Amino acid sequence: MITRHTRGKTTWIDLEYPTSEELLTVMGEFQIDERVREEILTPTPYPFTIAFPGYCYLVLHFPTADAQSGAKVQEVDFIVGKNFIITARYEVIHQIHSLHKIIEAEELLGKTQKQFKIEELLSRIMDRMYVGISEEIEQVGYRLDRIERDIFSGKEREAVRTISDTARILLRFETALTRHETPLADFLTFLGAPAFFGTKFDEYAAHIEGGRNHAAAMVAAYRSTATELRITNDSLLTSSQDRIIRRLMVFSFVSYPPPLLAVIFAMRTDLPIVGGQNDFLWVIAIMLGSSLFLFLIARFNRWL
Repeated sequence: MITRHTRGKTTWIDLEYPTSEELLTVMGEFQIDERVREEILTPTPYPFTIAFPGYCYLVLHFPTADAQSGAKVQEVDFIVGKNFIITARYEVIHQIHSLHKIIEAEELLGKTQKQFKIEELLSRIMDRMYVGISEEIEQVGYRLDRIERDIFSGKEREAVRTISDTARILLRFETALTRHETPLADFLTFLGAPAFFGTKFDEYAAHIEGGRNHAAAMVAAYRSTATELRITNDSLLTSSQDRIIRRLMVFSFVSYPPPLLAVIFAMRTDLPIVGGQNDFLWVIAIMLGSSLFLFLIARFNRWL
């Protein structure tokens, strides 16, 4: 599907699930190298940028939350010339879709007389993408708040899986944003060259780079929080297990005298008490007394 916005001599074409014929038409209209069309038709495993005479080609993978895998990346291909932008993707990206709606609303309100500035339009697209990432990271932050409450409300075991899933999402986001750094910097440097937009692009380049840095900083901060929560949860689990083991050991310690005394009094020898009046009750009393004595020792030494 092709979505086109044109104001004056400036055009933005967004290709969503483009066919080979649609790509061929658009690439021919703007005289784009055949190698770019081939790159768009096949998934690209890593971000990169290539400068061509008159335009620059950039591939980025934007992380997003996913219900099944926790997080995934969405590839977006950018081709930026002096009077056109082409974006290509094979997934529905809500940030781009919402920007289309905004531009359509501007056209309905009669703002079509104002010509697009390519650098401004590119900044708006990139800003939408990185703000979308920041918003998703905020949702992860709310999840970390819930995890913290669970940890300190006695749900340490349930929190283990949740912390692991959240940390995996943050790692995926961090990896994707880190891989943006070099190709995005090269892309912005090319567009800011005197032969292209020149120094007037510096402000937009700083804004785009700031959006990426802000999203990356948020991910790094929440990853640190997740790490601290994991350490705290592990400590609480270890402490809980130590208490259980300690109680079991004390229980074994306290319950040891009765069977020992039972064996002693079962010996076929002349023993005091045995054979006398109320001998059974005396034996039971000695067993309970010895267990109580050991229990008091455990309490005095704070083993319980």
